[in-house]
Amino acid sequence: MSLIERRDSRKAEAQALADKFNAETAEINKLKQQVQQREADNAQVYADFQLKNAQYAELEQIAQEEGSAVEEAESENCSV
Repeated sequence: MSLIERRDSRKAEAQALADKFNAETAEINKLKQQVQQREADNAQVYADFQLKNAQYAELEQIAQEEGSAVEEAESENCSV
């Protein structure tokens, strides 16, 4: 094999490795973007959860207060 053929062969090998590296880097960047999007989606779900949980807690407190008021009214009616 001549020097020029060896050089061309090494150049082709190097180009193939560069292409593989670039493809892997592009795939990694794509996956990073997907992770960022999923993290953003998950953060929104968590914010929605916190809001609904706070609304539930508020309604639970109101229900308990109304339940206590009903129990007091019933106990007053029974003692008469």
